[in-house]
Amino acid sequence: MQRTLNFINPLVHWASGGKRNVRQSLIFPFLFLCFTLLPSGSAQNVTQWRVPEGNAVPSDTAAINAIAFSLDGTQLAIATTNGIKLYDTYTGKELSLFSAPLDNTVALAFSPDNRTVASASGDATLHLWNTRTGEHSTHLWHTDPVVALVFSPDGNTLATGSFREIRLWNLTTGQPTQTSVLKGHRDMVITLAFSPDSKTLASTSFYGTILLWDVKTGQRRHNLPAHTDSITALTFSPDNQTLASGGYWSLDTESTIHLWDIHTGHLLTTVEGHTDPVFALAFLPDSYSTYRNTLASVSLDGTIQLWSLTSTPKSPDVNADGVVNVLDLTLIASRFGQSSPDLNADGIVNILDLVRAAQHIAE
Repeated sequence: MQRTLNFINPLVHWASGGKRNVRQSLIFPFLFLCFTLLPSGSAQNVTQWRVPEGNAVPSDTAAINAIAFSLDGTQLAIATTNGIKLYDTYTGKELSLFSAPLDNTVALAFSPDNRTVASASGDATLHLWNTRTGEHSTHLWHTDPVVALVFSPDGNTLATGSFREIRLWNLTTGQPTQTSVLKGHRDMVITLAFSPDSKTLASTSFYGTILLWDVKTGQRRHNLPAHTDSITALTFSPDNQTLASGGYWSLDTESTIHLWDIHTGHLLTTVEGHTDPVFALAFLPDSYSTYRNTLASVSLDGTIQLWSLTSTPKSPDVNADGVVNVLDLTLIASRFGQSSPDLNADGIVNILDLVRAAQHIAE
C-alpha cells in the first residue's frame, strides 16, 4: 500500500565556509553523523563531531583514496598509496597498518561488529582484514574493478558492485562464499545500501537508475527511474519503508532528493531546497525521539540540512534564523536558568550541547 508523506520541511542547516571547503568542513563531520553516530543512537558518541574539526588524525604525504568509519565511531580506516591505516578516533593513534600493496583501493567498509574491514580495488579484487590483529583474512575476486561495497546490518552478507553486476557474499560460513550475482545495470555500479532489516538491497549506476533487490532470492523487485545522472547517495528509513536518493553529479537544477516506497516502487515525494547536488543522505534513528522521521542531507552548496517527514517538527533553531548556532543554545540555556550555552557543563560548546538542547525541547 502506498503511503503519503504529509509534510516535508527543512528544520535546520549547518553552513560551511563555502563550496571550496565543502569536502573538508562538511563531508568528514557528516560522515560521522550519518554513518557513525546515527545508527548507534548514543548521545555519548556525539563527541566525535570534534574529531574532524579539532583533533586531526596523523597522516603521511600519501594520497588518500578512501575512508570509512566504524559504526560505533571509535575507528577510522584510511586507504592510501602506502596501505590501509586504522586509527582510534578518540586519540588519533594509529592502531594497525594493512600493508599489502593496495595503491588502487577505492572503497572501504566496516562490518557491523567492527571486527572486519573490507576493501575494494580497481584491479577487481576484494580484501577482508581483521581489525584487531591487522591480518589479511580473505581475498575475493570480481571480473571487473570494484568501486562499491557494503555489509548488511545483520553482518551476514557483503555486497560488492562492479561493471554491470553486484555480487553477494555469505559471511556466515567462516570463509565467504558467493551466493548471488545480480545483473540489471547497464554500466558501473557505484552505490549500494542495505535496508535496516537486511532484506532489501538498493543499487545505483552512473546513469541514474536505482534497482531494488530481494537479498534472499537475488531477484529484482523494482526499477526506479530516479535521477538524470549518477546517484551517489542512498539511505533507508529505520522502519524499512522508505528509500531516499540523491545525486552527486545530478543534472537536476533543483538538486532534488527523491523518497520512494520500497514495497511498491512508487515515488512518494520530491524534496527541494539545496542549490547544488546532494552527495550524502541519512535518516536519523528512532532513538532520537525529537527528530523521529527526520532525513539529513549534505550538498555541495555548503550546507547540511534536516528534513522533517512529520507535520510538527521540533527544532533547536529557537530564534528561527535558519541556522543552529551558539545564539540558539544561549536562548535555550536561559529558559532553564543557565547563563552559558555549554548546556552539559563539560567546558566545550559543541554538538553535545545541541543534543541536550533537543532534549530540553522535547520535555
